[in-house]
Amino acid sequence: MVDEEPPRKKARTSGDSEPRVLALLGLGNPGGCGRRERHSLGARVVSALLEEEAAALEQVESDCPDLQGAQWLKVGETRALVLQPQRPINDSGPQLHAALDSLNQLAAPFLAVVDDCWLPLGTIRFREKGSSGGHKGLEGIEATFPCKQAYHRLRVGIGGKNSKEFVTGSFTENEEELLKPVLKAAARAAQAWLQMGPEASQKIMSVVNAQSFVQNPVLPAPAAKKAPTPPKSEA
Repeated sequence: MVDEEPPRKKARTSGDSEPRVLALLGLGNPGGCGRRERHSLGARVVSALLEEEAAALEQVESDCPDLQGAQWLKVGETRALVLQPQRPINDSGPQLHAALDSLNQLAAPFLAVVDDCWLPLGTIRFREKGSSGGHKGLEGIEATFPCKQAYHRLRVGIGGKNSKEFVTGSFTENEEELLKPVLKAAARAAQAWLQMGPEASQKIMSVVNAQSFVQNPVLPAPAAKKAPTPPKSEA
């Protein structure tokens, strides 16, 4: 008789009334950040954000393999699920889907941070939707989620050409120097998406896609909440 595999536990979040959940996935290959792999630049951007926001992080408790190393990031009244690669980059879509499903959050808006060989090295572009451009990781997302191409992505240029040898290769020392301000700026761009929310995508695009953003990654001040109007007193 074959023993049945026990059902996988669902990861739980605390509290009766849950805050809004957003998801952030840095595309790459497991171990690619340590190798300075071009194809793992998205994961490096997310790592830079996690370092900057270390005080606001909480480990996700789950036995789901796709949530290993995942963190909750508190951003105002929002909880952001921050994911790093647990599968090969071509399986980014199935990883993201399994992670969100494990948390019962399949409807959560998400931002994919990804390398782009069609952009010059260090260029940052935020997009609301669009084609994969031949990127297998993005193709995996399109094939897995019903939104198809209508999801937000932050593209970070690696230059070069669309070949396996190039994208899986490592950045040179000179390229690493050029990438220092880019990693910081791209992390700020992802932070802007989390802080301002997906609904502010047009504003995010106007700020992040500006040529000056890499050297001066200043985010717009959050809109002040309107004070409630006091009730009129009766005469």
